[in-house]
Amino acid sequence: MNKTYFLKGINVILKPIETKDLSKTAAFIEKWVNDEVVTYYLFTGQRPKNKKQIIEDLKRHQESENNVIFLVADSATEKSIGYAGLYDINLTARKAEFRVLIGEKEFWGKGYGTEITELLTYYGFDRLNLNRIYLGCTADNKGAGKAYEKAGYVYEGTLKEDIYRNSRYYDSIKMAILRKDYYKKFHKIYSKKFSIIKK
Repeated sequence: MNKTYFLKGINVILKPIETKDLSKTAAFIEKWVNDEVVTYYLFTGQRPKNKKQIIEDLKRHQESENNVIFLVADSATEKSIGYAGLYDINLTARKAEFRVLIGEKEFWGKGYGTEITELLTYYGFDRLNLNRIYLGCTADNKGAGKAYEKAGYVYEGTLKEDIYRNSRYYDSIKMAILRKDYYKKFHKIYSKKFSIIKK
C-alpha cells in the first residue's frame, strides 16, 4: 500500500508521516496525548506516553500494511493541529477503522473534525477501494457524533459501559459508512472539494 499521499481539503491538509520527521511529529503528539483535556473523550482511553514510546509507535505503524496515518495541518497557517488515520485495514473484507485526534484546542468546534473525517472517507473509498469504514466514540462526546453524522456515518449500536474514565464507566457508540451510501450521497461532492496528491 502506497502511503505517500497528501490529502488536501479546504481548511486542512493531511500529510504522510515520514521517517525524517518522526522526532518532530512525536513532539507534537507527546504534547497532545499528555493533555488530559485533549484526551478526555479519546475512545482508546487516556494513555500518557513519552516521546520515545511515540516514535516506536509511529515506526510500527509505518511498517504495517494495515494502518495509514496522517499529520493534520491547518491549510491557512500550516500549523500541525492533530493526527488521523485508517487503522486495522483489511483488504480482504475491504474495511478499516477511522480515528482522529485534534490536539490544538483552538481548532475545536470549527468544522475541522468533520472535514478530516470527510477527507479520510474520500481516501478510503476512492484510493483504497474499501467497502466499509467504521469508528467508535464515547456516547457522551456529542460534538464528535455530530461531526461524524455530517460526514455520512450512521449509528450502528451502543456498547454499554465500554469505556472506563475518571473512576466510572461510559457507553460507547459504533458508527459506519458503506461504499454504496458514500457513492450515492457524497462522492461527487468530495471529488470536487478534495484532492489526493501523490508525493
